[in-house]
Amino acid sequence: MSVIHRIFLPVFCFFCIGVTPHVFADQPSASRPVGAFYLWDEKPLVSPDREHVKDQRVYAVDNASMTPYWPEAAKANGAAVVIFPGGGYVRLAINHEGHDIAKWFAARGVAAFVVKYRMQEHGFPAPLLDGLRAVRQVRKHAGAWGIEPGKIGVIGFSAGGHLAASVATRHDFGFENDPLAAISARPDFAILGYPVITLEGADAHAGSRKALLGDNPDSRLLSENSLQTQVKADIPPVFMLHGVGDQAVPVGNSLMFFNEVQKFNKQSELHIYNSGIHGVGMIQGQGTVSNWPLALESWLAALGLLSPAPASKH
Repeated sequence: MSVIHRIFLPVFCFFCIGVTPHVFADQPSASRPVGAFYLWDEKPLVSPDREHVKDQRVYAVDNASMTPYWPEAAKANGAAVVIFPGGGYVRLAINHEGHDIAKWFAARGVAAFVVKYRMQEHGFPAPLLDGLRAVRQVRKHAGAWGIEPGKIGVIGFSAGGHLAASVATRHDFGFENDPLAAISARPDFAILGYPVITLEGADAHAGSRKALLGDNPDSRLLSENSLQTQVKADIPPVFMLHGVGDQAVPVGNSLMFFNEVQKFNKQSELHIYNSGIHGVGMIQGQGTVSNWPLALESWLAALGLLSPAPASKH
């Protein structure tokens, strides 16, 4: 059973490790939370909570939460990013696609939030609702947390990329019972790593489709959750990366999504690498694909979300 702790410290948290479940900090009105906090704070926690960790992956999330990583005050630039680890809507690769990513952003002045979202145990639309709520929570507390409400983005990998892309394209998805529904859930930028995009056709990721929609999904739900069909004129700038030889999630997913994005937002970029790796995260030494964080850093700087990297000396 989950335990509620009141832990409020007006300092940065650069060391939060979120693989330990079931401990939440209350949401402060004027101070930054340290440690994971429950996304749906107006609701009672689900009990018994089935969340557990196996092989450094998180399974069976019942009480969606997010863990903040605060940049040092001298580096903070007002930007924030909400992070969705991948795992096929079955598990969360919480370390290399979650906490490692958050540390990278925090070191560059960006507040980062690693989300544990509900998955196959709840099915659609639970993950999307958790993703939208995570953005709304950050925007709701932006003033108190030193965040600019117009500089809040999302990043996701694999199935977490499907969730990030869902938030970017379906931010107006209706849920009348959310008391934060009046707060915009539209991210100001989106970063998608080898994302699941389509749940139809040859490029579909069957595992994500089954976990999200079940064995025999309705054709309408399949279409609506194939996100190349959801791109609209209000799509924010998007940065994408994918390995051309990815056997888990075919590169066609990124190609079809970017083809729609570039119709509306010319600030977007797609990086295709000569790699067959899926789930690379920020692991170094894997060939050119390991350079994607450098490309991301340049893109974020061009959007005014990071200070430009120092010029190299020759």
